[in-house]
Order: sequence, then structure tokens, then C-alpha cells
Amino acid sequence: MTGVNGVPAGPVVRVVGFGSERRRAQLVVTVANLDTGAVASTSLVPGSFTPLPTPNGTWWLPYAPIVTDLAQRAGVAAATLRDPDFPDEPGRLPSSGLTLPIQWQPGTPERDRHRWEASALANRITAPWLVLIGRSAEPPPPGDPARLLGRLCALANQLHVDLVLEARPASTPSGLSWDIRYELAGGKVPDYPHRRVADLPAAIAAISPDRAASGLAVADWNLPAHYLTEAALTPHPVPVGLDGHPGGHDLDQLERRMIADAEQHGGAQAIWRNRHWWHTSLRPDDTEPGGVGGRFRRGWEPPAPRYWGEPIPTHPCRRCTDAADPPYCTDCYGTRRVRHGAVVTVTDLRGRTVHRNWRPDDGTPPALAHTDQASGTSVWQLPEHYRIGPLAAEFGVQPTDLTDIDGEHVIDQHLRNGISQIPHTGGDPVAAYLAEAAAAHDGARIIARATDWPGPTLDQLARLVTGLGLALDVTAVDHRDSVGRPELMQGHTWSVQVADPATPMTVDPVPTSAALPEAVALCNRYLYGALRATIPTDPQQPIPAPQQPATTGPAPDTTSYVTEVRSLAADHPGEPVTIRIQPDGTHTTSC
Repeated sequence: MTGVNGVPAGPVVRVVGFGSERRRAQLVVTVANLDTGAVASTSLVPGSFTPLPTPNGTWWLPYAPIVTDLAQRAGVAAATLRDPDFPDEPGRLPSSGLTLPIQWQPGTPERDRHRWEASALANRITAPWLVLIGRSAEPPPPGDPARLLGRLCALANQLHVDLVLEARPASTPSGLSWDIRYELAGGKVPDYPHRRVADLPAAIAAISPDRAASGLAVADWNLPAHYLTEAALTPHPVPVGLDGHPGGHDLDQLERRMIADAEQHGGAQAIWRNRHWWHTSLRPDDTEPGGVGGRFRRGWEPPAPRYWGEPIPTHPCRRCTDAADPPYCTDCYGTRRVRHGAVVTVTDLRGRTVHRNWRPDDGTPPALAHTDQASGTSVWQLPEHYRIGPLAAEFGVQPTDLTDIDGEHVIDQHLRNGISQIPHTGGDPVAAYLAEAAAAHDGARIIARATDWPGPTLDQLARLVTGLGLALDVTAVDHRDSVGRPELMQGHTWSVQVADPATPMTVDPVPTSAALPEAVALCNRYLYGALRATIPTDPQQPIPAPQQPATTGPAPDTTSYVTEVRSLAADHPGEPVTIRIQPDGTHTTSC
């Protein structure tokens, strides 16, 4: 049985080098279907493939045809494949390949050819196990770029943020790369773009509101902090569809203007603010140390946002303002200033957004929840106005479904529940709470998402991982012993991790995810690194080449596993309990 280019199903692995420098002469390429669980793999070893000629007279084995063949076998649409080195660019097949030494020629004796093939495999620049994951169906067409841009503009209006279109110099045919993102007003130009796309229409087609919102998570402690005006606080729960108006500028005109600015000055931005496009050039910024190496500044700043109300009061941080090299400070998070207020925004990124100004003079006093007798620290619960958790009900989700704006972590438990801790030396619970919340969020703006968790469900992830011949460890801690101590973890915390089924089962000592979907999303986000960590360290041991036929019907139901681990955790409160889902569908537990 052979694969692409004559690759046999079970070739022998050679080892190159001696002693600690011995390396495995093998590369496994795998394509997995997230929808059906199908897995197809090819193992490349010396003598298992037929190299192709290059124009300069050398020989190589390109990876793209191998991936295409495996995708067909696994029933994966090529446009959905994700290269682990470019996870934000679906459909991008690996452009590299296995380059053979110049000594390799078709007329060379077979023994020598295999020796050079082994050398190329052992010294490749790619990881020894290349896994690409895709879906069964092609994604729907993105639609008209002008209408998509209108959708992004309408959402920027609701969120009270800037939509930034940006062109920077790049080694592309046009000499420019394009990026689209949301930003908080008043910040500096980021040191580097988030994405690099060849032209503006393609950049718009490739961006979603979720991905554009990741620009709001870029740290910029120098952002100005303002409350929202009363008009800006008024809710407008209207759907953000594809018919939003892009601001009266046609896309072609917008792009031409930006190209002209970029060609004259080196870069350009178009900023959607106050329901209007504002154009500015980008120029090399040599005003700060290290600023010449790719850092830019705007040639002109647009007018202040109309949604800005009065500035949030601020005073210098007494703990670190006068220190030349202050230690890490939890009062100001290194900003050297303490703010006395914050703005909270919760959005589903689909048209519903809620804003709250958190001022120190709400009027309702906080309630003392607990006092630690050993340290004298008092724990206070603030009134509902200062809690993010209750806003979840307006979006039909649980408080633990509210995440930070990049969708990676659940909003901090203290912010969800309005918990403030005051040391024995005393202090104002509300002022301390607002200072910490504002310091931890740029511009004192706390923006939370109330959307579905990205990526696969636990059922899908379990089917994918077990189809790759690996195990999945689900760990939970039941914190029922923390009832009455709101400053401690409440409910359950979780972790989900990929494991080699041959390794002894260990318990994750500190599961930190506040919800099981968060743990699943984190496992999926760092999946490629976890898969590579399971590669055998002994070069004599070959890397398995997993094969799994497609399954019909829904993914296996992991509900019983979750129920079992919850039950075990309830019997051991405060202690981590793990259940391992094995490749054959069985499971083991450890506590």
C-alpha cells in the first residue's frame, strides 16, 4: 500500500548521527477532519518518495501535493485547512518542501540516495509531525467588501471604538501590506501590524468582527481614560447586518487615497471615528529610543471622539511614582497613576452592546463579606452596579461565558462578582476596586464578549485527539470548600490537555479555567504545540502515522465523562480530579 509519490504505509525509520546528536530521519504529515473525525497520514522516510526536479537542477519533495492528497482522503475542503505556522490564514497550504542535498541525483546509487534523503529528513526546518486540521465544507463566500466594511463601521459605532484601516510597506507586488482592526481612541500606532494582506478588498474579506476586535487587546498603558457621555450610554440593540453603510466613501476611492498617502510618506491609515473617515499618513517615528526600526507615528490625529465624556479622575501612584525603577505594583500595574473610575462594555459582536460608567459615587454602600482573622484583610462585595456577571443575563449566557475581548479567558471572578479586598491598614473598597479594574485595562475600558466559545466543542476535540492516536485529560476542582470566602475560587475550575496514552496519568495540579468551554478553547488554541510535545523523544522510536476513517453521525457524547469527573471532584473538594479519554474510547480516572 502506498501514499502520494509512492510513499509506503509502514516504512522503516533510519537514525542519523551519533550519541546525543542522533536524529530521526522521518517526517509524518497528517490531515484531520474536525467534522467527521477522519484522519489521513503519510510517513516520509528514506526510499519512500519520489523527488521532483527544480529549475536550478536540484531535487525536492513539495509538501503541498501531499497535503492535497491527504485532504481528499480525509474529506477536508482545502480552503478550510490551517497550517500550524499560519493559523489565522485558512486555506494556506505549506509552501515549503523537503529540499535534498545537491549530491542527490536520480543516477546516484540507491544506497547513496537514501543516505542523502535521510540527511534531508533529519535536518528539515519543519517539525517532524506536521498536522493540518480542516472542515468538510468550503466556507461561504465572504460577500461584497463594501457591505462587509459597512458592518465593521456599524459595530465600531456601537462599541465606541475606532475602526482602523492600515497600509504599511511590505515585500509584496504592490509594496504594501494591509491590516484592519478595532482600536481604542487616543493610542499610539502599534509596533507591528496584526495581519499582512496584499490589498484592501482581500483584507476586508478575510476579517471578521471577532478577529478585528483582537486589536483592542493590544497593551497601551498611555491611552487616555474618559467616561462615556449619557448619549453614548443609551443602548441601541439593532442587528449589525451586512447592509451597514461604509460612510459615504466607495471602497476604490478609499484604497486609492490610502495608497497615495502611503507612497508619499511610507504608510497610511483611514480611521472610522464619529461616523466619518479620517485619513492620515504614517511616518517613521524616531522620537523614542528604538523607534527607527519599523515604528510609526501618525502624521495627523483625527478629532476627539464625540462619545468621550469627562476624563476619569487620576492621581499619581504613591507607591511607585517617585521610584526610579519601581517594583511591580498592583495599585497601578506599572502605569504610575491610579484612576478613580472605569467604563464597562459587554457585546455579542452581532449588534447588541451594553455600556456602564463605573463611578466611585454610586451611592449604595458595599457589604462586608468576610474578614481574614490572620491577616486582617477584609473582603467586600460591591452592589450590582459594579458587577459584570449580572449583565450576562441580558445576552442569554452564563457569567462564566463572559470573556475578555479576544475571547481567550473568562472575565476575572472579582469583576464578575464585584469583590474588593482591603488590607488591615484600611481603605475604601469601591476606590480600591475601581483603581485595580482601571489599571488592568487600557484606557480604563473593560470590554467583555458574550459570544459562543471559539473552536470545537469537547465532543469534537475528543474525537479529533483520539483519532490522532492520543488521549485527552479533563481535570476539575470542586471549590465547594470555598463557600463563604468570595475572594477564593468559586464553583469549578477546569483544564483540558492532550496526553500521550503511553505515559503515566498525572493530575494537573492547578486547573485555572473558570468554565469547561474556556479550558476546551485554550486546549484547541495551543493544540499544535501539544501535539508536537507527544512526539517520541527516542529517535529509534518511529512517529506513528495515524489513520482514522470518517464516522457518521454526531461526535461521541462526552457528557458521561464530565458527569463522572464532577462527581469525583465533589467527593474530593479542593483537590484536582482527572479523567483520561483513551484513543479506543475507554477512560481512566485519577485523583
